[in-house]
Amino acid sequence: MIRLFRLLVFLAVVLVIVSLIPSSIDWAEGVIDRYQDKPWAATAYYQLGNHAYRVLQFDRALEIYKKALRKNPEHAIAPIARFRIGVCYERQKKYREAIRAYERFIRKDRGHYLVPQAKNKIKKLKELNRE
Repeated sequence: MIRLFRLLVFLAVVLVIVSLIPSSIDWAEGVIDRYQDKPWAATAYYQLGNHAYRVLQFDRALEIYKKALRKNPEHAIAPIARFRIGVCYERQKKYREAIRAYERFIRKDRGHYLVPQAKNKIKKLKELNRE
């Protein structure tokens, strides 16, 4: 019983400490914002957007991908960011925005290997949107 109590107290303390630490994504974005005039800033934004995407923070990924595209829309990673903007909207169940994002991706990145997947997603989303 005492061990369980100690474990619960320990977990409560850890949760309090973790809640006081700012999100790593917020912290990293703040650092990049301070150095956004540097040549590596666009790459850093794209990588941070990818991190937010991987940890399922789609709202944050959207913001960061958009910031990266404003910084350097011709970056090598830009097509994937444009595609993932559509995925983020789709995951948020914002189907009209997702369709628009996929269409924008197809227009700007015609030869990209993800274009067929974007076309399939548009077709499925339009069917979902009718229902």
